Amino acid sequence: MKTLRPLLALVLALSLLAGCSSLTAKKTSAPEVSLANMELQGIQGLETIFRLQLRVINSDDEPLVLRGLSCALKVNGKSFANGISSESVTVPASGTATVPVLVYAGMFDLVGPVIELIQSSGAPPLGQAKPLEYELTGKILLGEQGSGERIPFSLKGSLPPEK
Repeated sequence: MKTLRPLLALVLALSLLAGCSSLTAKKTSAPEVSLANMELQGIQGLETIFRLQLRVINSDDEPLVLRGLSCALKVNGKSFANGISSESVTVPASGTATVPVLVYAGMFDLVGPVIELIQSSGAPPLGQAKPLEYELTGKILLGEQGSGERIPFSLKGSLPPEK
């Protein structure tokens, strides 16, 4: 019985410490990501470069340090462009910030969805072109140098045909 008491006291002390540490552990919720803008940057050789502006919304009470992100863009369900950004951005507590990302589409990736759209629906009447459906997935790299938490994001939407 005497040897059981110190063991029981140790288990109790460890469980109390674990409980206290969970009370002080910093809890962050995943930031929300949306597409704020998309611009054609240029055409070089066999690739087209677009600049995306991603809006990152931080609903936490602490600033969020982004060290970069990577993403993949699909248009009408087909792989379209991929990109990465190493730009460091701090999103203020309960605030937003935009993150610029260059994405690269191979010329064949660009032409394929356009040809498929024309073949599947025929030539739409003037002024009645269908919007392009997009899906953007990726990962945000968080934290100061050395810590590297990656938070996945995914969003879907449509672009007006004139974009």
